[in-house]
Amino acid sequence: MRRATIVLAVVAAAFLTVAGVASAHPERTTFFPDFTKSSVPQYKSKSPYTVVCKSDSRARVNRLYKGRGPKNTRLRKKRLKLIKRCQFEHIQAAVDVAKSDTRILIMPGVYREEPSRAQPIADPRCKDMFETPEDGDAPVPTYEHQVTCPNARNLISIRGDSLEDDDRECDQRCGLQVEGMGREASDVKIIGDRIKKDVIRVDRADRFYLRNVMTQEGAFNNIDVVETNGFRLSKLETFGGQNYGVLTFASDNGIYDTIDAYRNGDSGIYPGSGPEGGCKRYGIEIVNVTSHDNVLGQSGTAGNGTWVHDSKFFNNGTGIVNDSFASGHPGMPQDCSKWTNNEVYSNNQNFFEDSNERYCNSTPFEKRDAMRVCPQFQSPVGTGFAYYGANRNVISQNKIYDNWRSGIRLFYVPASIRGENEPEKQNDTSNGNRFFDNELGMGPDSKSTMPNGEDVSWDTQGIGNCWESNKTAPGRKVTSSRRLPDCAKPSSNPSPDPAIYAPEVPCATWDPQTNPDPPGCTWFTTPPKPK
Repeated sequence: MRRATIVLAVVAAAFLTVAGVASAHPERTTFFPDFTKSSVPQYKSKSPYTVVCKSDSRARVNRLYKGRGPKNTRLRKKRLKLIKRCQFEHIQAAVDVAKSDTRILIMPGVYREEPSRAQPIADPRCKDMFETPEDGDAPVPTYEHQVTCPNARNLISIRGDSLEDDDRECDQRCGLQVEGMGREASDVKIIGDRIKKDVIRVDRADRFYLRNVMTQEGAFNNIDVVETNGFRLSKLETFGGQNYGVLTFASDNGIYDTIDAYRNGDSGIYPGSGPEGGCKRYGIEIVNVTSHDNVLGQSGTAGNGTWVHDSKFFNNGTGIVNDSFASGHPGMPQDCSKWTNNEVYSNNQNFFEDSNERYCNSTPFEKRDAMRVCPQFQSPVGTGFAYYGANRNVISQNKIYDNWRSGIRLFYVPASIRGENEPEKQNDTSNGNRFFDNELGMGPDSKSTMPNGEDVSWDTQGIGNCWESNKTAPGRKVTSSRRLPDCAKPSSNPSPDPAIYAPEVPCATWDPQTNPDPPGCTWFTTPPKPK
């Protein structure tokens, strides 16, 4: 026990020395909305609308619907009729005059939001509107900053709460529906300038609906939804964000639906600081998402109350991560999410290789190849699911295969890492997780063998963790370096095994510029393909 205590103290110290690296998503002090006051927005087809278009939108529509079939002819006529009613060249201009429950219809074209790009990042009107996050990271804009200088940090800014009261609730531009009017999401391209943090930021704008657009190359996020009660993000394509493709934070009553997220430096999708429902409800649903070629397919510091199903996470460095690493994220420690009927496979892409890190360190984001992925957060390459300090999650009926390090990793994180030093809290993570009815090391046909390096890597810590009825290919057993308790007699060990846990310590000191290859860390070496 003395040895375990010493190891945990060293681990906590190591993590705390790099709090800035593990900050995940730096944000102002945020609060969960009252979920009873809103709901997931439904599609509107008859409410008032405005039209945004470009000079070549007419030609693009004619090309997209040039077929002779009656459906193409009908759609082309409708789109051309909308273009005749076009009032705006830039999306932000339409947002600025929009009233609640307005539809903003965006015709096919490329939108760079030039007026927003011209706005200074260091706007003197807002020089005093910053606060320092709990993790001690760089100052971040307050909500007052977002309202007063909306395009200092965002190409498109949608603010719903006025400054006339302090209730943090939407009272203007609520229920906006922003929709691309092309055949595919890529027919309406919204391109970041690689300098402004967000391409689209939605802040306290309840019942927001974004549909059928492509967003790319945000200097932090492509889509960022904060303190918003009710949202739907549907039929989207998002790539090339320096950190995140789609991020939601301290938001509720939301759906991610039919999203292709790829080549982002942190996560394709990030439902961080998710809804607090005490395992009685899932306030965010993620369905039919394809997240690939990112450092992380999905992640979520304090990613609570989220149900992820019928989605695919593949060709990332790590497929899915949920954690309790960073301070300043409401909802700590992480708990009460669910993953069912997903495919999590072949997450072996190594963006931490020396040649890529040299390029990333020598090339500012604004000058990089748009398809180059530069890692912004550390993760164990070759992993399907990685839970670090996660509680009471359900992982069931997923296909988890061909992840060369681990299919599933479950590790403890002491509360001191997130800045909570009370002794009674130090063992409050990695408890009550249930893994059952998954397919491990079986290919997409549920018959062939496509093994993980190890099906389950577990540090043995936690109260109430269990594995049951997980299937493997014929002739194989679930592989793990330690015995996995079933759900009739779940785990009951409050401390991790030092022999398993200690090798994780040096990985916590990773820094993309100052320490890209921590001595003794194996996370960033591609594991050999399992035989």
